[in-house]
Amino acid sequence: MSADDKNLKEVERTYKLIKGSFDTAYQNCETDEQKERLIVLRDAARDAYFKGIAENLSDSHDLVKETIKELGAKNDEIQKALKSLKDISAFLNIVTAGVKLAAAVVTLAAV
Repeated sequence: MSADDKNLKEVERTYKLIKGSFDTAYQNCETDEQKERLIVLRDAARDAYFKGIAENLSDSHDLVKETIKELGAKNDEIQKALKSLKDISAFLNIVTAGVKLAAAVVTLAAV
């Protein structure tokens, strides 16, 4: 697997976790603000993923590796949080952090 593929893998996972759980998460939103935030996060994850596809993400310096590791851990948190959406605000905070890390990976790994 090339550095480009490895770097894109976690960004793709972020997008697919959010996209795949969107309907369920949306139904658990209690306010219009939460619903809007979820929509924005889904769209931002999509944009980061599509930009990652369009870019050459082959840079693999230490900061990229560290950020991907953090993103992988955050994706694990998102996946765990999806099992119980009792606290939608906490879920949205985790997703926000994941989307920020995904965008950082795309920016840092681009050459």
